[in-house]
Amino acid sequence: MKKKKSVLEKLSSKEIEEITSTAEKKKNVPLVKSQQVNMRLDSDHLERAQTLAKLQGLPYTTFLTQLLCEDLDRLWNVYKEAKKKTA
Repeated sequence: MKKKKSVLEKLSSKEIEEITSTAEKKKNVPLVKSQQVNMRLDSDHLERAQTLAKLQGLPYTTFLTQLLCEDLDRLWNVYKEAKKKTA
């Protein structure tokens, strides 16, 4: 079976040079500081995440990141409220 070329492999040298020069001119690109987390999911949870991500039109890694951040924010608010009551 013949390997399919990626979109980048189909670009001409001139097109690559144009893209590179345009990218080099951009000065207002914000840098996002983040740290990487590696995690394992059992196959059942991974399949669920992939299905739900596909329904939303997202890569499953983006979906998992959003899900984790939303839950952390929600739980952090619960924690802060509980801490206020005990203080």
